[in-house]
Amino acid sequence: MRVTGGVWLWIACAVAGTSAGGMGDSLWRSGSVSVIADRRASRLGDVVTILVDERSVASHQASHDTDKRLEVGGGPGGGLLTFFPELSVSTERGTSGKGSTTQSTRLVDRISGVVTEVTPEGRLRVEAVREVKLNREELTLTVSGLVRPDDIAADNTVLSTQIADCRIAWTGRGPIPDKQRPGLISALLSLLW
Repeated sequence: MRVTGGVWLWIACAVAGTSAGGMGDSLWRSGSVSVIADRRASRLGDVVTILVDERSVASHQASHDTDKRLEVGGGPGGGLLTFFPELSVSTERGTSGKGSTTQSTRLVDRISGVVTEVTPEGRLRVEAVREVKLNREELTLTVSGLVRPDDIAADNTVLSTQIADCRIAWTGRGPIPDKQRPGLISALLSLLW
């Protein structure tokens, strides 16, 4: 009986598979997360990434015009007051002014936070804090609020505009923020005027 090359190949693979410790190892280990599992934050302690994209524009305009006029007159006094001459006073005063201000702010960032509470309604309270220290500068970004699980995207991100009761604070300490504050004399003058 003659054995063909295909049979020898099959026998060689079978022997190699059994001599290398039996069956080959699985690609999936126990405790591995499924490829089709939902990896979005949903429980206490889960991490979620917040995409901060906040824009605000505020403007205010004001104007005023005032005119005041005062006229007081009187004739010569009588009796004991005859020595007073005829008295007349007239004054006019007017002011006007206009002012306007416009402020535009934009904050774009990406920060990871932790689910700190799951409400009875199923909403997630998230809190994220990032502190950066660089050359005597300390910058802190804080984001917190309530997130609906449906607003969390498949890549486990949520937009800051979808966070209810959203609180965002960007603060800094160090030489640059200190220089941006008004000086003592400027502060005193702004109190007087």
